[in-house]
Amino acid sequence: MTVSYLKCPKCGHERAEDDITPAASCPACGLIFEKYLRARFAAPSAPAERRCDPGHGGSPTLVDRVQAVLLHVPEKVPPLHLYLRAALLAGLIFYGIRLAAMDVASAEIYTSLMHAPMVPIHEFGHILFRPFGEFMMNLGGALFQAGLPLVFAGIFLARNRDPFAAAVMLWWSAVAIIDTAPYVYDAQQPQLVLLTGRTGDTGSHDFVDVLGDLGLLQRARAVGYVVHAFGVLTLLASFAWAAAMVWMQFRRRG
Repeated sequence: MTVSYLKCPKCGHERAEDDITPAASCPACGLIFEKYLRARFAAPSAPAERRCDPGHGGSPTLVDRVQAVLLHVPEKVPPLHLYLRAALLAGLIFYGIRLAAMDVASAEIYTSLMHAPMVPIHEFGHILFRPFGEFMMNLGGALFQAGLPLVFAGIFLARNRDPFAAAVMLWWSAVAIIDTAPYVYDAQQPQLVLLTGRTGDTGSHDFVDVLGDLGLLQRARAVGYVVHAFGVLTLLASFAWAAAMVWMQFRRRG
C-alpha cells in the first residue's frame, strides 16, 4: 500500500492534479511519506532503568546509593547459604531477646557468654582514646566496645557487599550497648566489683567520672535505662535489616 499526502506534512507543498512525480514522496522536499509515518508513530524505545526522578538528570540520588549498598542482593544466592543465614538469624533473634530481657540493676548480662569477650575490647578503648583527654579516655572504653562492630560492618558493606554480615555486626554493637547499661546504672551507687577488685566508690569507675563531669551522676540509673533502651532499639533494627536481607535473598535463590 502506497502512502501519499496531498499536502506535504514537512514543507506544506500541495500536489497538483497533473503532477506525474511518484505519490510516495514530496516532489518539493523529497520527504518519503512512509518513512515519515513510521518515525512519527513508532513506539518509543524503552528507557534505561530509572533510579531517580527526571529532575536529577537520570543520575542516582544519595538515597538510591545508600539503598543500593544497604540492600544489595547478588544475582544468584546459593540455597545452602540462604538457609544457613536464616538459621543464624533465628539464633540471633532468640539470644538477642534473652540478653535484652536481662535485669539492668543486677547486671545480669555480665554472666552471659557475650560479656567476657567485650572486656578486653573495652579496656583497649581506654588506651585508644587516651590522647584525647581524660574525659574521652574514660568514655572511650564504652565507645570502642560498641563502635568496633560498626567498623567491621562498614568493611563488610564496602569490600564484600554483604549487608547481611553488616546486620550481624549491628547486632553485636547493640548487645555491646546493652552490656554497657548496667555499668552506667551502677555509677549512682557503685556496687559492681571492677577489674581493680574494688567498687567504683573508691575510684576508677568510668561512668562515675563521665557522668560526674556531665552533671548527671545523681541520674545515673535513669541514664542507664536510657542506654539500655537505645541498645534494644538498635537490636530491633539489626533484626529487621537481617530479616529483610534473608527475605530478599530467598526471592532470588538460585
